[in-house]
Amino acid sequence: MYMKLFDRNSLYNQRTICMCLLSFAGFLRSKELINIKRSDVSSFSDCVEIFIESSKTDVYRDGTRVVIARVSSDLCPVSNFEIYLSLAGIQDNSQDYVFCAVTRTENGFKLRNCSKPLSYTRVREIFIEAFTGIVANIKDYGLHSLRSGGATASVFCGIPDRLFKDMGDGGQI
Repeated sequence: MYMKLFDRNSLYNQRTICMCLLSFAGFLRSKELINIKRSDVSSFSDCVEIFIESSKTDVYRDGTRVVIARVSSDLCPVSNFEIYLSLAGIQDNSQDYVFCAVTRTENGFKLRNCSKPLSYTRVREIFIEAFTGIVANIKDYGLHSLRSGGATASVFCGIPDRLFKDMGDGGQI
């Protein structure tokens, strides 16, 4: 998917890549992903920390923080997120949603109506568009595949399952 879509100057493609990488690395549910505001994200030299205000399993409604590490790879979720934010022109202190609609212009794409997040339906369409032709049967996959795939990949990399329990809902690996 990354090799199919990556274009350092394409806001549209970079949004797709970024949504997929953050969901995968942070074990994010689609609702958690689309409700991220720029002010919920803190950037550090070695990671990003995303505050998830509301989650399905957050019974006390305290929110949770998901930490995603920077890695030395083209698939680094942090580096790709920084590219996306730069292309999108979203200011650090903004209350805008990070993932919102884009509009085609003469010069490419630009964000539109950042006070409203993408809908689940639109994110699902973007996911299907990105993975069609890459997976055998796109109907076998959904947005939750990113969350479960990230967790499964972590287990295969030797991350002890006790860490999943210690980290709580967000999956801060």
